[in-house]
Amino acid sequence: MKIWPDCIPCILKMTLGIARIAMNDEDQVRRFMEEILELKYFNGENWKVTSPEVIKDVWLKIIEVTGQVDPMKEIKNEQNKKALAIYPRAKELVLKSEDPFLGAVKLAIAANSIDAMMDVRGGEPEEIIGKWYGLEIDSKKFNEFKERVRKARSVVYLGDNCGEIVFDRLLIEILFEGHHPEITYITRTLPIMNDATRQEVLSIGMGEMAQVLENGIREPLPGTFLKKINSELKTLIEKADLVISKGGGNYDSMTEEENIKGKTSFLFLAKCYPYCHLHQASLGDLVIHNF
Repeated sequence: MKIWPDCIPCILKMTLGIARIAMNDEDQVRRFMEEILELKYFNGENWKVTSPEVIKDVWLKIIEVTGQVDPMKEIKNEQNKKALAIYPRAKELVLKSEDPFLGAVKLAIAANSIDAMMDVRGGEPEEIIGKWYGLEIDSKKFNEFKERVRKARSVVYLGDNCGEIVFDRLLIEILFEGHHPEITYITRTLPIMNDATRQEVLSIGMGEMAQVLENGIREPLPGTFLKKINSELKTLIEKADLVISKGGGNYDSMTEEENIKGKTSFLFLAKCYPYCHLHQASLGDLVIHNF
């Protein structure tokens, strides 16, 4: 998905939030934002670009100004710590529900709220659990996704944010117990926003559930572009029966890839007008898009 006008204030809000984490001096923040506003994306010169590509250029500027390649490291660790603290309770709720797979899918999508694009510090995992009982999802799209899962012997799962990855782990546990596919979980290679790297994913126990690989992209990109990933992952995606893609960054980048149609399911929150408009959803709805 190429950027919409709505993407510009969203990216700028996130950029300012991270600047205030990485920079102690308000004058430095002001000078930094002046430089950011000079980027061509923010004056309407280039609409044929995805949000992850814009954010990459913003992130490179953050590194240039601060010297910090991972200014959100402490926040990411805290997001994982908080999610792990409620993991036993989340698993108990899911296992006791009428349809544990449905319950796990709802939680995994709801956890997409732990996102720097919405709030630099992300949503609280406790709030996600509290909302779980009232979460609704399109039954037709869920059943289509469930049927894809039932038939799949090999699954590539594209991860997104820290904190959220703990609920991905729960979904993968339920998925594996029910169908026993071969699962490969994919992370970012370089730190970007609060997206999870391989080390962060392994730290929450994902290696017990799935093979964990980096995407091999040597740029701070909060998305997955097939032309940039390493050859091992490209082969895995080509051969996989099912690709599960989490979050907006992966959605924005992967919906530009025609050759993954028919076997890719996107799971994310409707966080903005473009997502709501494209998927006939209300703000905050859980979305499954079977591509």
